[in-house]
Amino acid sequence: MLAGLSQRVRTAYARAGMLWEVHLDLLYQCDLDCEHCYLDDKSTRVLPTAFWRDVIDQMADMQVFTVHLSGGELFLRPDAFELIAHARSRGLYVHIKTHGGRLDEAAARRLVALGVSSVQLSYYSHRPAVHDAITRREGSHAATLATLTALASAGANVIAACVAMERNREDLAATQAQMHALGVAFRVGGTVRVAQSGAAFPREVAPSSEALIEVAAFRDGPVDPCAPESSEATGPDADGDRAICGAGHISLYVDPEGKVTPCVTWPQPIGDLTAGERLDEIWQRSPALERIRALRRRDLASCQRCEHRAICDICPGQGWLETGDALAPARAVCESTFARARARARAAGLPEPPPPPPLAGARFRILSSAEVEAARHPSSAGSAAPG
Repeated sequence: MLAGLSQRVRTAYARAGMLWEVHLDLLYQCDLDCEHCYLDDKSTRVLPTAFWRDVIDQMADMQVFTVHLSGGELFLRPDAFELIAHARSRGLYVHIKTHGGRLDEAAARRLVALGVSSVQLSYYSHRPAVHDAITRREGSHAATLATLTALASAGANVIAACVAMERNREDLAATQAQMHALGVAFRVGGTVRVAQSGAAFPREVAPSSEALIEVAAFRDGPVDPCAPESSEATGPDADGDRAICGAGHISLYVDPEGKVTPCVTWPQPIGDLTAGERLDEIWQRSPALERIRALRRRDLASCQRCEHRAICDICPGQGWLETGDALAPARAVCESTFARARARARAAGLPEPPPPPPLAGARFRILSSAEVEAARHPSSAGSAAPG
């Protein structure tokens, strides 16, 4: 019932050209070191409380409905609860992303008391050794599981979000059962995206093509809150006049340094809140945003030849990261979509579907994780620069 109401309000916002939701990453720093993390530069500055309170005020003045607060690790900020409380006091629905390891039972009760709409925790396996290997922090599994339990006991709307990788793909069913026993929703994402720089080293831990078919069976909802939930949010025609996605149409992203982009997965700058720009001015007058809003699914020339486009979570941001062109297909998205098509065909006893059209090459040579580490520490590992 509430989900249906939210969707109707969202649709009304879209039709009125209003900003529905904003994702704020309040910092990129994190006390975990997840092997699939797309944040390959966590050295960004941390802006003060007053800056973020003002951003929240700007959102409230625009009648923004929802704010997503995350990082990095949100609760590394001493003012995290202050900012959550301020957003709630201004009438915003607040959704939180965290690994949860810094929260205890009292913090869980506090989040419920504040009326937070949902808390999404990164949880990669029911097996401690597998989860800790992914986060590269011993003890992180125990800390996150304790917080999942505390939040569920406190009555929070809590979600365990799992990115499927080669390391944990065999654990999905058991992990899902563990979470459902706690009363926790379990969401699986089968796309390991490239890094913010465009480097592809996170993809080294992605599931194999065959394993992605298994992963497709566990996808019970989009992890990305910016994904359109119905054609009404972006237009009536899935193959023509419909917008490609909700980014820039109903949602925006603000990074830790105040840069505004269409989405966390689409780091194309469209404004800067630290340079005196205001969120409503960017929303109403940004030339870059106007160009993004003009894009339609019919503009995706490569995708028009693909018979799987109806089930594809097309992501212009990932296309932009991988190729420099928002209208180009993203390899990671194509692979997960093809896996879904194969899974559906197998379940229905149908012949194997054809693969997507050949993909264009990346805009620059992709660095491996070893090359990235060498570039970061040239004195100890020798130098390695992008080609």
